[in-house]
Amino acid sequence: MSARPESLRAEQTSRAVHHYRAFGLAIASDLALPELLPAPEGPADLTIRIVDTGRTFPALDAPGEFRFGDAECFLLYPQIGAFRVCAPDLIEVEPRAGVEPALIGFPLLGPVMALLLQARGFFLLHGSALAVNGKACGFLGDKGAGKSTTAGAFLRAGHGLITDDIIAIAGLESGPGHIQPAFPQVKLTRAASAALASVDLAERPGVPYVREKQRYLLEAGFAEETLAPGHFFLLKRGERLGLEWLDAPLRMKAFLRFSYGTRFGMRAITPAIAARHARQCTGLANRAKAAILTVPDDLAALGEVVDFVAAAIGD
Repeated sequence: MSARPESLRAEQTSRAVHHYRAFGLAIASDLALPELLPAPEGPADLTIRIVDTGRTFPALDAPGEFRFGDAECFLLYPQIGAFRVCAPDLIEVEPRAGVEPALIGFPLLGPVMALLLQARGFFLLHGSALAVNGKACGFLGDKGAGKSTTAGAFLRAGHGLITDDIIAIAGLESGPGHIQPAFPQVKLTRAASAALASVDLAERPGVPYVREKQRYLLEAGFAEETLAPGHFFLLKRGERLGLEWLDAPLRMKAFLRFSYGTRFGMRAITPAIAARHARQCTGLANRAKAAILTVPDDLAALGEVVDFVAAAIGD
């Protein structure tokens, strides 16, 4: 049986609760999560609780274990710990003995939080979003398409980050919806962070199992306003800048493709979730604009991309 460190046992009997806000939720957490914005003490929409079940963790190189349901999900990452979405207002975390606390936030604030938000009825896209001239502007794309790098270029130009990784949209079934601000962190390659040297970034500890990008906290430039989803750009690499606006059926196809839940495969899409997901996706496709944005590989051209997109969405 895996032994739990004495420091964790002591923390569970006399734990300090941290209060944060993210995705429009008031969060009370046993874990310190410096990625999140602090909030005053008060009633919580979401509780993040450390538990100790005495679980025997598999070997570090073992595959993960994932189970999904309408409101309850379980994710086990052998190198980091086990996470259970118990209800739309509760996440339980069981860290592996000896894991660096800074690493726990990587899955917790990514896939685990996404499943919690899905259980709360949010429509989720995998991408980055910024406030550009008072409008929400989202960037979607395959891995390596440059979503976070493009977001960084907009930050350098003075636009505010709404979210990087999870675009969480609430209210799509009853109206135009609104994107909930996440937290002031971006994930960038070393080359991209060097190209965005003027952005005030604080590097977070690296994740040994995710080496292609580093995590950075924004010292300034986070947009805390909620905005209606207005424009989405599907990033594509090419020789020169280009823009191709999509009609409603193609927008629907794009939003389905880049939905965050599809990263887990069909196991995570129960019949109830699938029906709601289709309604939300239709609503977004009928209200928001979307285009294929071709961007050059040259990082030096990022400023040109910003001006090009700002002109395309108008003042």
